[in-house]
Amino acid sequence: MLLGEPPRTQADLNFSLLGIPVRVHPLFWLMALLLGYHIMSDAASVLIWFAAVFIGVLVHEMGHALTMRAYGYYPWITLYSFGGLASYDQRYASRSTGSGPLGQVLISLAGPGAGFLLAALLLLGIVAAGYGKALYFFGTGMPIPRFFLPDSRQGDLLDQLLFVCVAWGVLNLLPIYPLDGGQIAREVLLQLNSREGIRRSMQLSIFAAAAVAIFWFFQWKTFFVPLMFGYLAYSNFIALKAYGFRGPW
Repeated sequence: MLLGEPPRTQADLNFSLLGIPVRVHPLFWLMALLLGYHIMSDAASVLIWFAAVFIGVLVHEMGHALTMRAYGYYPWITLYSFGGLASYDQRYASRSTGSGPLGQVLISLAGPGAGFLLAALLLLGIVAAGYGKALYFFGTGMPIPRFFLPDSRQGDLLDQLLFVCVAWGVLNLLPIYPLDGGQIAREVLLQLNSREGIRRSMQLSIFAAAAVAIFWFFQWKTFFVPLMFGYLAYSNFIALKAYGFRGPW
C-alpha cells in the first residue's frame, strides 16, 4: 500500500505464497485492532476480524506482486502498520517492461483489482447458495454489498472479508500518494506535464488526504484513520517543500 518497509523483528511471521516471500510485522495486528476495535465483542470476533483484514490485505498485495512478477520483477510483500507493501529489487527495474507509465499504472491497479475480484467471487458464491443481498452505504457514499447470511461465525467472516476487500480497494484508489490511486494520478499528471506532474500530484495528495481526514473524523468520530490520512497529507507537504518547486508553498 504505502511507505517504506519496517525493520525486521524476531516477532515477524514469514512465509511464501505462490513463490512470493511474505513478511508480517507485529504492528500489522495492532493496525487491524485499531481499525476494528468497535466491532469486537469477544475473542472470536477479534479472530474473525483479524482473519478478514489479513486475507483482504494479503490478496490486495498479491495482486501487485503477481503483476510485478509478470513484468519480470522479483517481488516480496510486507504487511505492517500502514497495511501492506509490495516491493521489488530495484536492480532489475530498468530491465523490466513494467518500468514505463503503463506498466506502473497496471501494477497499481492490480492490488484493488485483486480485492474486487475476490469480493465478486464471494458475491457469486453467496448468491448461488441462495442467500439474499443488499447494498449498505458506507457513511454517505460507498456502496458495500451486504448479505443476509446465517447467524454464524462463518457468515461473519464472509461479511467482514467482503467489506475489507471492497473498502480497502476503494480507499487505495484515492488520489493520495503513495496509495495506488496517488501513484496512478502521478503517472497521468507526468504524462500531461512532465515538468509539473510531480508537484501537481503532491498538491492533489495534500488536498485529498486532508479532506478524507476531516470528513472521516466528523462523520465517524474515530481517530486512527484520520491520523493516517493526516500523516499522508503532512508527508506530501514535506516532500513538496523538499522538491523546492515554485508555487504557493
